[in-house]
Amino acid sequence: MGIFGSRKARTDGGAVVSDRDASRADLDALRQFAGSRQGVEAFIEPKTSVTQTTLLLVASDGESIRRRVASAQAAHDFARKKLQIPVYDSNLVGIPARKREYDLRKARGSATGGTSSRPSSASAPSSSVGRSSPRELKAIMTLESVAGADPLPTNPSDDDLMRLYRRARSQAHPDRLGGAREKWDTVGDAARVLGLPD
Repeated sequence: MGIFGSRKARTDGGAVVSDRDASRADLDALRQFAGSRQGVEAFIEPKTSVTQTTLLLVASDGESIRRRVASAQAAHDFARKKLQIPVYDSNLVGIPARKREYDLRKARGSATGGTSSRPSSASAPSSSVGRSSPRELKAIMTLESVAGADPLPTNPSDDDLMRLYRRARSQAHPDRLGGAREKWDTVGDAARVLGLPD
């Protein structure tokens, strides 16, 4: 009984599906973040075949934290009643652009917590330096292949890469017809090579 009791649930592709419930530490981390940042909003990320339900908190400057929660209803109640912040379904409204902009600034080493995300956005097309190594070119081609997209121009902008990445993620998602965990992992690996945020 002990041998079989320790088996983990797996997807069709063999990936382990995490079964850890939200812990008190998860909820404490969310509470601490919400209490120490300005303009925090909550986004419920529903359970999929490979992830549990998570609650994403995004501050006004784009800084964020993501933790597991027991269910979508528990996430909603926790955000509204305990944290007293607005809460949205990420499947309906998406993830705010300010989070991606913050993550891109942080990846470039310039996330200072300031509110001037517009200049960063305006300079995005010129921030393609360092994406010409064979490894990075291969990652771009991987995203193009999974997304079924035309090749990007030489030295693509961050915006071009993010659009391609989102399209590839959509095509590869295990819950989508034609998607698979292996494709999903490949897309994630390529994004990490390119320093793209989720």
